Amino acid sequence: MIHLFNPENKFWNFIAKLTDACLTSILWVICSLPLITLGASTAAFYSYTLDQVRDLEGGIIRSYFKAWKRCFKKATLIWLIQVLGTAFLAVDLYAAWRLYLSVGIPGLVVLSFCVCISIVFVSGMLYAYPLTAAFEFPLGKILGDSFVMAVVNLPVTVTMLVIFALVGVLIYYVSGLFFFWIGLGIFFSSYFITGVFGKYTGEMPDAAQLKEEKRAAKKRGKYFF
Repeated sequence: MIHLFNPENKFWNFIAKLTDACLTSILWVICSLPLITLGASTAAFYSYTLDQVRDLEGGIIRSYFKAWKRCFKKATLIWLIQVLGTAFLAVDLYAAWRLYLSVGIPGLVVLSFCVCISIVFVSGMLYAYPLTAAFEFPLGKILGDSFVMAVVNLPVTVTMLVIFALVGVLIYYVSGLFFFWIGLGIFFSSYFITGVFGKYTGEMPDAAQLKEEKRAAKKRGKYFF
């Protein structure tokens, strides 16, 4: 019972991380207001939550804006690609739906193909921003790897799609807190993404390495500023 109220308890450590993620979501929505900066804001958010998973997070504001500046160019290009790709696929899906209503089975085949392409596109975008946050890869490699990871790690991809589908449901019913729901989606998906990255990089820390990383993080100071 005593351990339950210990601030070093894993439960309270997780709650603290969850609280920090909610605070970071406020920064995310403020920095995303011009819309063109939404990609950089999302990459910066992932940069912080990916560090949280490994207990390496520093001060929220300092860490967030450092990552925002570092990721701005590539993340903004990814965001533009996402917007254009989404618009293109939306038009295709509408046209395929109209074709299905007109000609039946042949239209259904086209519609099914468009739905599959759309799912692959959305799945790839789930990995693009974390890759931008975690690695200094060229844009082409980020996009290529994101789609490969989405297909190869299908169980993780489906799990993240479910997470963000639940985020969409929460936004629909409690839209005023949309940025908190998005923040929670990014926070929880970061645990799965860290596992995927570890498979490819071999950088999943052992106990000694993790202990040293925690010590370094404490020296940097884990404060809001």
